[in-house]
Amino acid sequence: MVRLPRPTRPVALGIVLALAVLTGAGGFAARQAANAAEPLRGNQLTAPDVRILVGAASSCTALTPARLAGQVMVASHFTDRPVGDLRAGGAIGVAALTPGQWQQNAPWTGAEPTDRAAAITGLAHLMCRLVGQSRALHLDEDPWRIALAAFRLGMDQVVAAGGIPDRAKDYVDTVSRYATWYALQPALGGGGAPSSPAGGAAVIPVPDAYLQAVVDAGKNCADLPPSRVAAQIMVTSGFSATKLGAVGEQGIAQFQPQAWTEDGSPWEPGYAIPALGRAMCKLIEQAGGQYPAALAAFDRAASADAVTKAEAEYAKDPRLQIAKPSAAPSASAAPKPAKTTTSPAAKPTKPARANQPAIKGADSTGRGYGPYFILNLVTKMCADLPGYGAGPRDGPVTQFTCSKTGDDNQEWTFEPRAVDGEGYQLYWIRNTDDGFCIDPPGNEAVASGTELTETGCFDQDNQYFRLEPKKTAGGFVYYWLRNTVADMCIDVPGAGNGGSDVRLALVPCLANDDHEWALLEKSEW
Repeated sequence: MVRLPRPTRPVALGIVLALAVLTGAGGFAARQAANAAEPLRGNQLTAPDVRILVGAASSCTALTPARLAGQVMVASHFTDRPVGDLRAGGAIGVAALTPGQWQQNAPWTGAEPTDRAAAITGLAHLMCRLVGQSRALHLDEDPWRIALAAFRLGMDQVVAAGGIPDRAKDYVDTVSRYATWYALQPALGGGGAPSSPAGGAAVIPVPDAYLQAVVDAGKNCADLPPSRVAAQIMVTSGFSATKLGAVGEQGIAQFQPQAWTEDGSPWEPGYAIPALGRAMCKLIEQAGGQYPAALAAFDRAASADAVTKAEAEYAKDPRLQIAKPSAAPSASAAPKPAKTTTSPAAKPTKPARANQPAIKGADSTGRGYGPYFILNLVTKMCADLPGYGAGPRDGPVTQFTCSKTGDDNQEWTFEPRAVDGEGYQLYWIRNTDDGFCIDPPGNEAVASGTELTETGCFDQDNQYFRLEPKKTAGGFVYYWLRNTVADMCIDVPGAGNGGSDVRLALVPCLANDDHEWALLEKSEW
């Protein structure tokens, strides 16, 4: 019976010195033939397994997702049970770890070796330790291959043989061949999918499963229509939801880990594609409307020319067309009866819905408007206070899933206080549960990104906000809520989605960001 790998043990100094003598006398030549072996086809990886392998391989620089995949393939063929000879010796789980190995390498408290993520991560930790010990031997061989032999037979057998023992060669070579094959797969950063469409060749049609997400992502700004979203995804990932890029880019949209600020996972197309639309629109705006510069900022390896060629093809796909709104909305589309004025040049002081606060006008002594839920256009969440009921003085103002029918602390009144030099009505935004007003810290202008609190309401402070209508969606007007002292807008920090309990902040007012808000009464949900 093949001996199972032993629990990792430190390499004794005497053994290391003995090997130094052996290698000084000639040692063992590197087995280049094994390294150059033909790839051996493994089982296809699921998206969850790709994520596990990528995360586990970050344990040390000697590991790669492909190397771990090759080892797991030999251990269990990515099933939940080890292959026969290993299972007979007591190994369990997808990574075929023995009880002793698991005890020393369990990645977190309460982890079980039958859990795929825990088992593969534990295997990675064990291999990193073995690679470190292998490097201490200074053998003329890749330390990872030495570590594989030690995993199979124990480090003492490697030391005794002065390299990879004959009984471990088949195991080491088989893992290496599988690793070579997995390294070629697009899911793990290989070259299975073309980096750009060949000149004039047909591009991959947008898969039906991703179509609506691509169309929606193309509605964020005029410089990023759905055809361009599709083209960028085609060029960077080939619509592979499990692709790992050359420098760690993840998933269908190829977000780099440090650029991902969303609550969901970049490996999930339902999160990644909408986030790509928001992120690219923000980069395009920062680049002065220049898409090539924005693309270079997002992904240096992507070719703007390749995207342009692919975009020309996707522009022919009727599924990716957005119906352009008419210059003026029809009367039948209006959610309320049309106002009596018909002059398109006349700028109304109030929005079309009669329950909205005044935009302009001397109403500084009038009664408050509302209460309203303050709904974000992008995140679909509402301005909120942590917990339920009244919040503490100087407590945070956040966003959270809108409590449309229950009792929460998400309703706010807009209380007119003054009129500015442009004729805009200025408001306190007061929470109905605790009576506090939305407030930037201090009483003067604040820096971009300053988080908002709520506190007592004061006129000689920095608590005045004005409403600036920006767009209409679903029958509701969405406003910028501009603080008049800081001259910045209430915003959800991040690339455009944020998440539950994200703290609201003030940032410079920009189009196609995530600071458009609608004011909805409870009866309007």
